[in-house]
Amino acid sequence: MPKSVTKASVSVQQKLAPGIEAKTRILDAAELLLGERGLEGASLREISAAAGQANTSAVQYHFGGKEGLIAALIAREVDRFEPRRRELLAAIEARGKPADVREVLKVLFLPLAEASDANGRHVYARFLMQFFVQIRYQVPVEHPGLAPDRATARAGKLLLDAFPSLGTAGIVSRIDRLAGFFLNAIIDRENALALGRAVEPEEAFLADLFTMMAGALSASAQESQR
Repeated sequence: MPKSVTKASVSVQQKLAPGIEAKTRILDAAELLLGERGLEGASLREISAAAGQANTSAVQYHFGGKEGLIAALIAREVDRFEPRRRELLAAIEARGKPADVREVLKVLFLPLAEASDANGRHVYARFLMQFFVQIRYQVPVEHPGLAPDRATARAGKLLLDAFPSLGTAGIVSRIDRLAGFFLNAIIDRENALALGRAVEPEEAFLADLFTMMAGALSASAQESQR
């Protein structure tokens, strides 16, 4: 076994489906390794090896480096979640009533909870947690979900309509904080399941989570008006 291919790299490689193109394999490997170890714990060389690439510079070749890799990884998932988010938005708009804050928050976060691998692991959620607490401060990447035509941006506008006192910057910062809360909660539940501990049913868990998030946002808006 080459020195560049660690046991962890082999483990990741075994999780990847055979026969998929190199760029997809690299993105899948990066999502796993970065989610488990963060930016400093997974080198580009190791990501290339875990993706089964003989060329240890494969990441640089396909993505130009870590910044391009991370941008491509986020863009892929934003595109993947967009149809589901638009579906949730359409259901809100079809009611023809002021949007329920919990339902708007589901547009932003429910697809993250629904996205799990064959083993029930929230791989992208783990990557996002690392992104929010570390990666974004070291690798400047503009999140494609902020584009005006994206469902996330439209959901943000609905939250601004519900809490105009917060302003656009206030809504963005609070969504950011809620993301950390949400990701931590679903990862914690996943860890508990892996250890065989009793957890509440997923439907009840998510319902309670969105109620808590909506309550926190409402309380924050009230506080901003004092």
